[in-house]
Amino acid sequence: MRDADEFLATALFAEVLTNAIHDVRARGTPVYTFAFYHDHESAAVSVCVDTEENSRRSVIKSNAYRIKHFAKAVAAGDLRSAVMWNANTGRSLSLGDFALVNVARANLDYIEPGKQFHVAMVRALWERQQQVAELSPTPERLLLCCSGPQAEVAYMWSPPPAAQTADS
Repeated sequence: MRDADEFLATALFAEVLTNAIHDVRARGTPVYTFAFYHDHESAAVSVCVDTEENSRRSVIKSNAYRIKHFAKAVAAGDLRSAVMWNANTGRSLSLGDFALVNVARANLDYIEPGKQFHVAMVRALWERQQQVAELSPTPERLLLCCSGPQAEVAYMWSPPPAAQTADS
């Protein structure tokens, strides 16, 4: 990413995150998972937010689907295929199924994603993790996510204890 692109991307990321945090706060959505998403196909960035209740429903639905394929593979003795259908052990990371999808979406326009693009995304979210933690009823269970060059969810972390307990 050229210096000019990095400057523009950093400003755009700050705007998207600020707008998303404001929108989520105004809606009163209890944040469980907060994902900063790079839509590679549409050349845009946005935020997707999930609640614990919605995540739980998504996991149950996903596991009901997965078990059919897992059982079929096990019955056939095909463990290589079975592993592809393992159960989700707890949290949905399927952004399209989140409670809020594409909050504060912005097109990249003339910004060309390069080597530092996703680093800048992670850093932008890192700088606002305290604000996001304040939107969660259980900040110790909050998960922050960011897209990477090859995946819509590549980087995941929980905020450090200082962000979790700042207002507790």
